[in-house]
This record gives sequence, structure tokens and C-alpha cells, in this order.
Amino acid sequence: MSTIFIEATECNYLAGRCPMFEETFYSCPVGLAHVSVDGSFIRVNKPLCDFLGYSNEELTKLTFQELTSPDYLDRDLGYLESLLKGEVDNYTLEKRYLRRDGEQVWAQLTVSMVRDQRGNPDYFISVVEDIDEKKRIQSELFRVDALFSKIVSAFSNRTFIWVATPDLKKLQYVNDGYEKIFGRNEFELYCNPIGFIDHVHEDDRARVLKVFSQRPLQNWDIQYRIYDSKGEVKYLHDRGSLIYDDSEMHSLILGTADDVTREKSQQQALMSAVTKLEHLSKTDALTGLANRREIFSQLSDEIARMGRGQKASTLVYVDLNKFKEINDKYGHKIGDKALVEFSQRMGALLRESDRFGRIGGDEFVILLYGTDESETAAFFDRIQDSKFELHTEGNNAVAINFSAGWVQWNEGIESVQEWLDRADEVMYEKKQRGQVLAAPNSKWDKAM
Repeated sequence: MSTIFIEATECNYLAGRCPMFEETFYSCPVGLAHVSVDGSFIRVNKPLCDFLGYSNEELTKLTFQELTSPDYLDRDLGYLESLLKGEVDNYTLEKRYLRRDGEQVWAQLTVSMVRDQRGNPDYFISVVEDIDEKKRIQSELFRVDALFSKIVSAFSNRTFIWVATPDLKKLQYVNDGYEKIFGRNEFELYCNPIGFIDHVHEDDRARVLKVFSQRPLQNWDIQYRIYDSKGEVKYLHDRGSLIYDDSEMHSLILGTADDVTREKSQQQALMSAVTKLEHLSKTDALTGLANRREIFSQLSDEIARMGRGQKASTLVYVDLNKFKEINDKYGHKIGDKALVEFSQRMGALLRESDRFGRIGGDEFVILLYGTDESETAAFFDRIQDSKFELHTEGNNAVAINFSAGWVQWNEGIESVQEWLDRADEVMYEKKQRGQVLAAPNSKWDKAM
């Protein structure tokens, strides 16, 4: 375009100005420009100068082509060509401008054309709105959304995530976790957002259904079992929260259900191991009876009970006789069998409320619950008909003889050890007098 044409165009433009138009142009809070058909700036307002970083004098010496990012120039020129041909009345484009400091900034450009009296293109009116912050936020949100998608995808192997409307009638989102955990197509949830309840274990279903039947729905944190498509049982830890909009209105429901089957199995294995260890810590490894520490604990509890005025019990101290001879004659293997045999035979004669433990070697303790000394003597008279013996590999019967002494608890006994010592003394005195319970079918006889 020639210089003469530009000057004529500018004259036509200036002739059309009026005070009201001037005020509107310069007071507009967004960038405004009148641009000649060759792209040079005829007139610009302050917001546009501030946005691009140029003074008014500097900017009117430039063209929009020089200020447009190369990535968007062809598109902008294409729209201008359509505008010049009359194919469109205006156009809007999001594009990047080159600021004076070299930084690229986003703007939304809206362009319309003014024609002269003959209908020829006169100049363009450009509205330039600063959307750089908006685009930056959009870009950040896009990155966050992409990151969120990656995170959700990474958790899909063990976490089922879903978003639904407050009335649970429409599913807005579900990740791959449903298919990977339940082994079922997510389509069934789009048809019925709480359709997963159909796959909940029958023993847990009523409890889960109660949670999701609440109206309005409340935050939840529950654990339950499900059946996957193969019929295998899995454990889920299901948590949900309500999402509110800017008006504090309940807008969405977010649910996350973690597959904790592995953790549950490990927990059960750990509990089983702890239970086993606890049992072992209280049990004599050979006989399976309470060990010394455990029987002392039980006797301590018993003293506390009787100290509250309840019926007294009797403590029996038992020592196997000539046990060393069994070990020497038959070997320790038979000696161990003798200990086990005695434990089993005696244990079978005791009541569930009684206590029986091995305190070491061939020494045992029996607590006859709520039993006095005369009743204890009667008990040992009755067990004369019980056989305490074992058979060796050669079918030789080996008698298991033992001595027993007992003491009924009274208020003068202050500790477990004192009670045990008194019963031991009584047992020793009887053993010294030769009062031995022999087997089989014997009475209190002299020791051989």
C-alpha cells in the first residue's frame, strides 16, 4: 500500500472522530487499536501500550505483524484476508504477542472492519484483551490434570476411584481400578453407580448398603469384602467424602476403595504368629502345659481372687520318682515320653477350671480350683485306678511313680512363691516317709 493511501485513510479516520468516541476509546479498560489495512497501528490506547510494554509513540511506528508470535501470524493473516474479502464481519483469535522485553504474552484478539463510503476497506478496529494469567492458570490446571491422571492411573492396580452426583444416580468418573479389582466392566457402574454392592460379600452387604442408603449421604470409612469376577474374596477399605461448590452446595461425591487383601492376609498371618508366639511364651515346649512363668501368673491371679473373699483353692506340688533311673535305663527319649505321658494322663483327670503346669525337670504344679485339702486327698484316692505308665519299643511297661504334697491357701500366705514352697515342703516330707503314688493301680505305698 502506498504512503498516499495511508495518509488518505488516516485523514478519513481523523475526520470521523468525536469527543464521545475519544472518551470511550481512551477510557476502555482493555486494549484498543485502530489498525490500517497494511497492519500498522494508527491509534492505540494506554491499556494496549501497557500490555505490550511500548509507549504510544513507539507502538504507532510498528505493525501488528511485527508484534505477533510467528506461530500465530499465518492464522491471523488468514482471518484478515477473509475479513477483507467480506467473507466474515469479524473474527476472534487467541494468540501470543511479543512484548517489548521479548516475553510472549497471551491475548484474545477481536477484529472488525470499518469501510469508507464507497464500501472499500478503511481500517480495522482491534480489541486486545489480556488473558495471559488465564492461559497460565489453564496451563497449570492442564499440567495438574495430567499429573492427577497419571497418579490415578498408577493407583488403578489397587485403588478404585469414582465420582458421582449427590443422589448417586449418575456416575461422572471411574478409573481402571474397578475393572482391575472387581474384574468387571465399568459400564455397569455407569448404569448403576452403586452396582458394586451386588458383589459385596453377603455377610457385609447389609452394612455397606446402610451406608450408601443414607440421604443425605455422609462421609464414610468402612472395610468390607467383595467377590471378584473369579469368585475370589478380596478385602476393600472404602472411604468417601462430599465435594462442595463455591456456594457451599453439595455438588459431587468422591469415593476411593483400596484393595487391602494383601495387607489383610499379612495382618492375619502376623496375628496368627503373635498368637503362636504368645502361646509358646506361656507353654512348656515338651508337654504343652503352662510353663513356670505362666503358672506363676495364673497362681498370682488366683491369690488375688481368693483375697477378695472367694472360696479357697489348693495347690499341689508333684515330683516324679526315680525319673533319673528311667533316663539312665531307657534313655532321654523315653524319659521325655514319660513326662508327656504323665502330663496327658493327669491333665485328663483335671477339671477345666483347674490349672496344671510344669515348673522344671520332673516337677509339676496343679491348682485344684475351689478345692480344700480334704477334697484334694479324696481326688488323689480316686486316681488310684488310673494308669500312669508307658510302653517302650519292646512293649515293656514303665511305671511312672510320683509324690504329691498339697496346701490349701489361707490369708497367711502372701505370695505365689511362699505357697509353692509350702506345698513343696509337704511333698518332700511325704516322699521322705515313702508315701509314693505308684502305678498302675496302687495306693499310697512305701517307696521302693
